[in-house]
Amino acid sequence: MERAVTAFFVILALILAFQARTTQRVWRSKLFDRKQKVAQSQLIWLLPLIGAVIVMSVLEDEVQREKGPPPGLGR
Repeated sequence: MERAVTAFFVILALILAFQARTTQRVWRSKLFDRKQKVAQSQLIWLLPLIGAVIVMSVLEDEVQREKGPPPGLGR
């Protein structure tokens, strides 16, 4: 029983750390205005883990778009 409780708290701590890191990335991003950052932060914390995964994927997509197309695609 004690192992299960320890595992639960470790998993909970990892999820909270992921959510906090995602929130930090949103607020440091220069791609979004304040209103969008507030909405994304709400999504992260109101839908635990799922919201953070969605926002993180949006952030990664924006970073990839900012870098431009991969080499060899018409440029």
